[in-house]
Amino acid sequence: MEDNKTYIVSLGDTRKYRATGAQLKEYEEELKKYLSKEFAGEPVNFYDRATVEETGDASAYPELTHVEFEKVKTDLKRQIEVRNEDKEMDSDAPYSDVDKSAI
Repeated sequence: MEDNKTYIVSLGDTRKYRATGAQLKEYEEELKKYLSKEFAGEPVNFYDRATVEETGDASAYPELTHVEFEKVKTDLKRQIEVRNEDKEMDSDAPYSDVDKSAI
């Protein structure tokens, strides 16, 4: 039996959308594959899981269609790239590549 209940969902720091449980399952699986391909070996746990809320009035949110989902994927890719750039800038560069055997 498919979960046809409507939820309010967001992925990473994206806007909130309405989606059924069945849609959400499909999109989460596709997103995990996409991110694992784009960012192989990197932790992307926050970005590949949906935040799900139950609400009384889901009509106030846009539907998570395939077109919107493609926008979400692009947005999440950029969020991860920015996170990685921030980590690189915060790495204390002159001292980050010290030969451990010299210490």
